[in-house]
Amino acid sequence: MRYRAGKEKFLRFSILLLLVAIIPQWTIAAAPGPVAVIQSGTERALKILRSTQSGQAPTLRQRKGEILSIVDEYFNFEEMARRALGRPWKEQTPEKRQQFVSLFKQLLFNTYISRVEKYTGSNEQIVYDAEKIDGDYAVVKTRVATNDNQVYQIEYRLHQDGAQWKAYDVIVEGISFVDNYRSQFASILANESFDSLLKRMREKVEVASRS
Repeated sequence: MRYRAGKEKFLRFSILLLLVAIIPQWTIAAAPGPVAVIQSGTERALKILRSTQSGQAPTLRQRKGEILSIVDEYFNFEEMARRALGRPWKEQTPEKRQQFVSLFKQLLFNTYISRVEKYTGSNEQIVYDAEKIDGDYAVVKTRVATNDNQVYQIEYRLHQDGAQWKAYDVIVEGISFVDNYRSQFASILANESFDSLLKRMREKVEVASRS
């Protein structure tokens, strides 16, 4: 039970920080740098999450469209999907790649929305430790300190798309979102076709949409 509670808590804060990473600050005139992309969205992300805890406010699922619109604009899902699929990406037609990206985005979002609904709205302290830029790529390292004295190391990986930095992976306590999904996809593709993988993903998305 202690392991399960710890895992749930780990997922909760990974989702919180994922949202923080991809929500922009509209009042910034110039294109923000990697840290600003993450840091400037903190208050708005927390406001969305905490407002859904009120019985009078819209629920998180009712605000799904609003959140998905933000996620779609500031998170590079195609890059994330390509990395999560790995080598089989090159073997697919543009049409199948597009299907995979669309399903991947919906699957990821639906999975994390269900986790975020367990968010308690406590006052986490977020510390931005370091930013490292290497050409068009950047890494931002942060820490989240909770009210129960737990500290989580969160690392964001971003890529510059034009003038804008977009996140394509989040590493929570050493566990990469991309690597985690790559392992799952590789396990399926070891015994099944790519079309079968798409079918599995489509079925999961449909089930989530009905819940």
